[in-house]
Amino acid sequence: MRLLDANGRLKSFEQWSNDVQSIASHQFGPWLRTEYDTAVIRAHQAAEWQRFERDKDVLPNLRWVPSTSPNPGADHRIYWGTILPVDHPFWSRHRPGDRWNCQCSLESTDEPATGIKHEDAVDPHKDGPHKGLGDNPGKSGSLFGQDHPYYPDSCSSCPFAGSLKNHLGMRFGNKKKDCNSCRQADYAIPDEEIERRKQNRAKYRELKNDPEWRDVEYDKRTGGLRGRHIGHIIHDSPKAERFFEGLTSTQLELECQAELFRMGRVALLLDESKKKNGDNLTALDLELDGEVMDIRSITGHGWYSHALEKKNTQLTKYNAREDVKHPSNSVCLYFHDPSLFDHKKMIKSIKRFQHYRDKHGNLLDRKIEHVYCVIKGADKLLKYDI
Repeated sequence: MRLLDANGRLKSFEQWSNDVQSIASHQFGPWLRTEYDTAVIRAHQAAEWQRFERDKDVLPNLRWVPSTSPNPGADHRIYWGTILPVDHPFWSRHRPGDRWNCQCSLESTDEPATGIKHEDAVDPHKDGPHKGLGDNPGKSGSLFGQDHPYYPDSCSSCPFAGSLKNHLGMRFGNKKKDCNSCRQADYAIPDEEIERRKQNRAKYRELKNDPEWRDVEYDKRTGGLRGRHIGHIIHDSPKAERFFEGLTSTQLELECQAELFRMGRVALLLDESKKKNGDNLTALDLELDGEVMDIRSITGHGWYSHALEKKNTQLTKYNAREDVKHPSNSVCLYFHDPSLFDHKKMIKSIKRFQHYRDKHGNLLDRKIEHVYCVIKGADKLLKYDI
């Protein structure tokens, strides 16, 4: 059962556990939370591995970071602090996430490799990966391996086979078991894209009939949705600061929204007019696929970390508002001029931001966990995790 909802957001444990009730048996019971937590951890690790591969020309090595669990197991402890190249075969044999609910992690670094510590003391039969967790999800594209305890032993015993004809075909067709890519299982699971578009159409009808929303559009081709709240601040006076070919910050925001809409995303420009004691409250201007964040247009050649620092301060103030129920942890960087975007520079800027200190010399209290990059004319929304 999928971890993400129709708009690509992570389901809560309660929502996910409710979704699996129709297929959960007694054996899921005490393990349901562990199953969910492990799947979430491995999903994050899969995304991180893609980043490690992408950034290895800048940060060529990986460090095994100790577990955050209050009671970590001893089997991974011997690897804490190990630093090896991203492509080292060690990571195919041992890796954070190959134990149920393992809370170790990896981080990229340019520090020199340490070599392998104590691997000769490991019993591969006793200390190998738990069943279903042997694959690297970042390479296989699957959260669990074919030996997962809840997968059927063979296609002929699969509950998704359906008819007798399918059962016989699976039994005598010499089909190789591949539960993660099985069409029979896919047929039994609702189409997430259909559900996403259904939700976006419903949201479109809701906003279209709401007098506080303007310029509401739904794209039948992509499923994209956009709109602007009447409380969204417009900068269009003769004294408004202008960039590039005389564009105001509002025009750049609208450009960014148009790019997201073209990609099939939900991009809503939010109410920024709320006040307290006569003063405007710190606000964020964009809801992107259900996540509230602020847009920052990149207009110069400096480090992106400066923009991240300023947005981090804004997020801190926004999250402190009494009426904010769901704190924001993301920022959207818009590149009107595509030549201003540089992947290596982004990686280095994020590293710089991670080491920023406040005026007292303490590491910055970072609120930003995700950086979304919208590049004018590009077909894909880029995401960097901090």
